Amino acid sequence: MIVLRKKRLVLITSLVCISLTTFMIKNSVTNPDVVDTVNLPVSNKVIVLDAGHRCSR
Repeated sequence: MIVLRKKRLVLITSLVCISLTTFMIKNSVTNPDVVDTVNLPVSNKVIVLDAGHRCSR
């Protein structure tokens, strides 16, 4: 029978988190695939904003 104590649970969860973190870092360093996914209709265009300070009634 497995006895679960608070100290053992903390140790197991911390080891799992550390291993996942190192795997993610290793994977991101070895495969730096960056894909641009922004496709907006205003890409490569100039946008002019008018402050609207004229007095109109």
